[in-house]
Amino acid sequence: MPAPIDYGVKFQDPLQSFLGAYQAGSAIQQADVAQQQQKLIAEGYNKLRQPGATAADYANLAMLLPETQAKSIRESFAMKSEEQKQNALKDAGQIFSAFSSGQPDIAVDLLNTRIEATRNSGDEGRAKFLETWRDVAKVNPRAAQDFFGFNIAMMPGGDKVIEGALKLTAERRAEEKAPFELTKAESEAAIKSAEAKFAPEKFGAELGLTKAQIDQAKASAAASRASAAASGAEAKRKTAEAQQMASGVIPLDKRPEAEGKMRKEYSDQTKGYQEVKSAYGRVLSAEDTAVGDLSLIFGYMKMLDPGSVVREGEFATAQNSAGVPERIQNVYNRAVRGERLTPGQRKSFKGQAEKLYQSSKQHENTVRSGISRIAKGYGLSTENIFYEPSETAPTESTPASTTPAAVLPAGWKVNVR
Repeated sequence: MPAPIDYGVKFQDPLQSFLGAYQAGSAIQQADVAQQQQKLIAEGYNKLRQPGATAADYANLAMLLPETQAKSIRESFAMKSEEQKQNALKDAGQIFSAFSSGQPDIAVDLLNTRIEATRNSGDEGRAKFLETWRDVAKVNPRAAQDFFGFNIAMMPGGDKVIEGALKLTAERRAEEKAPFELTKAESEAAIKSAEAKFAPEKFGAELGLTKAQIDQAKASAAASRASAAASGAEAKRKTAEAQQMASGVIPLDKRPEAEGKMRKEYSDQTKGYQEVKSAYGRVLSAEDTAVGDLSLIFGYMKMLDPGSVVREGEFATAQNSAGVPERIQNVYNRAVRGERLTPGQRKSFKGQAEKLYQSSKQHENTVRSGISRIAKGYGLSTENIFYEPSETAPTESTPASTTPAAVLPAGWKVNVR
């Protein structure tokens, strides 16, 4: 039996149908807008990750963030006095600059100082808020950098602060990169100089070799270069050929003289490295004291400019430390006056010192490799040329200095007070 027809069913009003369809379409449109905004935000973040990020990039991305957040920041900033505004921009700029220059430890130190000052002023809420971002900075420095960049971008005059910080960061990076590029150029120049100095015709004539021996030396040197350029099984074969050809190139009675010349060449070409290594040992062995801070910065300055004539404890000037950047001179001069480094600054100095040492060590490796190849091409023993099989880096417990301890005459004692 068919079911009875229900005449109570109400047909939907056309207006209601239209509104329902409009709302559904609006929801779809909002979803599309949200998706587009997410895409813009992702693109904005990618721009910030690029080397050429600008203050405008921070400002553009900040505009895509929730308006409630931006409004809160602007209102809070507007309530400050002019002096407070300048101080707020200065503090935030210093923290942002530390992050952007790859020194999160210094940024954390600055945040700790700011937290203490805020708490002392009675603003416990603000202090806890900064503590949260300090903790974020310890695990995700980039997120903390972005946060401070957005905050600064939303403050009147913040774009100038960001521009200044990014410009300073670019200058510091160029400043830090310069020694590494110089070392690479020096390495290449050192090998070319050695190859010219020990060319068979010139070197053979100095040692009094016969024409036949010089011709053999030419062939042996070419074989040595070929073995160095080859790889795998081919390298082993060419190396064996080069060694066979090299045997007897230089008579036994001439070898000490030849090895001595190459030993001097190695010593001359790596003098800068030895000075950097010694200074790096000073940096690593510096204690966490006022005197230690002075020694640490002085050691770092000597790594940057081994030829500087500034003495530890005297003020650095453009005359006695011309190869040291002015900002490093200023930090050193403050240390001379007794100003201590923060833990973050110490860590930053030591980290950069390690990079300088590794770069200089690469120079030593290049020179050693080049001279070793030249020496083997003549059939000489590299054990008689280099001071040790390979260079070892100084450690915190083992300073680089090899100066022997003073020996007291028998019966003398040292009174320890």
